[in-house]
Amino acid sequence: MELNWGSLLIQTIGGLAIFLYGMGIMTDGLKLVAGNRLRTFLAKMTSNKWKGMFAGASITAVIQSSSITTVLVVGFVSAGLISFQNTLGIILGANIGTTITAQIIAFKVTKATFVLIAAGFLMNAMATRKALKDGGLIVLGLGFVFLGMTLMSEGTNPLRTYEPFIALMQDLGNPFWGILIGTIFTAAVQSSSATTGIVIVMASQGLIDIDGGIALILGANIGTCVTAVLSAIGKPKVAQQVALSHILFNVIGALLWIWFIPHLGSLVEQFSPDDVPRQIANAHTIFNISNALIFIGFTSQLARLVEYLIPLEDKKKKKVGDLDTYFLNDSTTAFEMAHKELHKLGVLLIKMIDTAPSIVLAGDVKNLKQLRKKGQAIINGHSRILGYLGELQKLNLNDDELDELQHQLNVAYAIEGAASTISSQLVEATENRLKKGFEMNDETSKLFLDLYGNLSLIAKVKLVDKTLEEKATIPTKAAFTKQMKQAQKHLVRQLVNESKDRVAIYRFETDLIETADRLYTLINKM
Repeated sequence: MELNWGSLLIQTIGGLAIFLYGMGIMTDGLKLVAGNRLRTFLAKMTSNKWKGMFAGASITAVIQSSSITTVLVVGFVSAGLISFQNTLGIILGANIGTTITAQIIAFKVTKATFVLIAAGFLMNAMATRKALKDGGLIVLGLGFVFLGMTLMSEGTNPLRTYEPFIALMQDLGNPFWGILIGTIFTAAVQSSSATTGIVIVMASQGLIDIDGGIALILGANIGTCVTAVLSAIGKPKVAQQVALSHILFNVIGALLWIWFIPHLGSLVEQFSPDDVPRQIANAHTIFNISNALIFIGFTSQLARLVEYLIPLEDKKKKKVGDLDTYFLNDSTTAFEMAHKELHKLGVLLIKMIDTAPSIVLAGDVKNLKQLRKKGQAIINGHSRILGYLGELQKLNLNDDELDELQHQLNVAYAIEGAASTISSQLVEATENRLKKGFEMNDETSKLFLDLYGNLSLIAKVKLVDKTLEEKATIPTKAAFTKQMKQAQKHLVRQLVNESKDRVAIYRFETDLIETADRLYTLINKM
């Protein structure tokens, strides 16, 4: 029998493309419906590895994307919210969550394909409530998944009577051959869900038996590691650690099960006789759940191995504001990481405000150089954060996220403005002091040290620790304005003394007061 290979390949690959497109739409819809609730749920479920495994399975089952779960995990570790070891339970759970895909596509509901597509489209296009519009995306995506399955099934149908292909499928009796094919195909399309879909289609056509299907699924679990490797190249070290742990789980798990494929096949045949697609879906689920339960007892040892193979970078060498585009895969994580770097930038500014007064009042040229260096570090960090927020702005952000973006931009600009003000105005005032050679008396020094000390305290509340308002006396706007006026009165009194430098001192103190006023305005924008 001669096959029309062109037609077969076009229909099968087209069906695969529609299948993957549907998965993408469905995942997007699920993410929108779930919102940040899943993220909050995950953050609360990391106290031990069992809770983490449950959380990883639940979230991945809901959003149908282990990669998104991974991004959340990497974000948590990078933000210092959880340890890398605590992520391993989540990763194991994510493997369980992905098995829901196989369970969904094993249902014989392809007759409802166009009903799902029509209903999903109408819901998304016509509904006024956001929940219904997002739900429409889920239904539409599911419809495309089943449409892709139908097209792949029709495309591969002629292979049922094609002798060379039947002979090739019989070779899958050798599990190593089946695992190799599953690995290569999954690595090529970078989707274990696609492999699972095709295996179920082939099983429903009678092209492969249960043992051959299980071998292909085991191979898909190994092949999906290629996606993890590619996604980790050039990414933060913690992302590489997560990818490596994923690889170790999947590869070792597949190698453990290779000897038990016939036993697993016999087991799932008892659960659902005469339904090979369901048997394959069940085998996929049993395989991943069993692996998770086996490996959950060895997470500590595996974590130490991974941390040895991929040590984290020295935090001292990491520049403030150095953010990886990896975190842009999840807008909430991206905002958290930007907030973390803004916090670091704020800490640098507070240190600058703390050290500036003593340098301005009594420092030398060497001290000024150090002050400029601190200011430049803040300006450089601001530039890096600004570039990252610019990339974040390109995402499809909702109204709340746009408000958060504007807030973070305002804070970044205010911090940079404060650092630039100190670097320019205070440094220039100090250079004039050193040029004239005058010194400040103790009363003047105390007045300005108190003034800038209050600025530092206000900045700490704004940028570092809001609970300081409960622990310390933070000057109100009225109190700070009164302090400024006292400084101005002191400044006027300086003009009547007999010092030959009284005019230069007046200008110097005026610069300090004007700078304090400018800093107060900027700090209150943070």
